[in-house]
Amino acid sequence: MTKLLYNQKYRNLLLKQLKEQILFFLSNNIEFSIVVNIDTGVEFSPKLPEDILSSFREFTLFTISGYTFQSAYVKNNTFIFEAGFGSNNIGAVVYIDMDRILQIVIGETPIFINLSATLEQKIEEKNSFDVFMSKDRNKKFFNKN
Repeated sequence: MTKLLYNQKYRNLLLKQLKEQILFFLSNNIEFSIVVNIDTGVEFSPKLPEDILSSFREFTLFTISGYTFQSAYVKNNTFIFEAGFGSNNIGAVVYIDMDRILQIVIGETPIFINLSATLEQKIEEKNSFDVFMSKDRNKKFFNKN
């Protein structure tokens, strides 16, 4: 099983299926939740206070409903939405690398499971510019005309 989950073609297939399901739910007004492996591939803008960040577990549930649902969209392989966190409802835009989504849940029923999200991501040596440019939200700083 581990060999299958590390197979890049299989992981690409899971990512494609995950992306298509999320796009289907968004275009058909179907609210849902996602369970996310929050170890890497999740960013908050602006960054959330440490007391809120430290309250997240390794696998965290995000409910995509109401305003959060209305703000949600997919760009490339990133799922993006706005949400409020903590008792003061601190607003942030959430950027989630889609391969870190473990489950899609409707109601209380998991309808999609991406076991590859439980694996550690390969850490490749990259210079800081490449890391900066790999994030969709940073590409606006460099227009290619």
